[in-house]
Amino acid sequence: MSHLLKTGFLLGLGAAVEGKERMDKYLDEMLVKGKITPKEFDELYHELIQKGESKEKEWNYRSKERMNNLMEDLNIFTKEEYNALEARVKDLEERLNKMESASESQDNKPGTDA
Repeated sequence: MSHLLKTGFLLGLGAAVEGKERMDKYLDEMLVKGKITPKEFDELYHELIQKGESKEKEWNYRSKERMNNLMEDLNIFTKEEYNALEARVKDLEERLNKMESASESQDNKPGTDA
């Protein structure tokens, strides 16, 4: 499964790089041919970059959502869930140790029947 995720990530990254390179080449050609001004070039370039970043955020959100659904379907817990359980176990261990220490000190007091 790790290989599949890595391959998907690299595929997406490759597509993004290829798309940006094509966009740069296309805008450069339009600028050289005089179809757009340098100001229009900058505006168009920044607009396309912003749209790309927005799309990336959307894709990341959807990917995380799909991954969470897959993990839930496979009964795999998240790191956050693991950390929460680990914290609960530590808390319970501390409480148990305190109870055992209190019980031992009570048992060791003079005049108590052990």
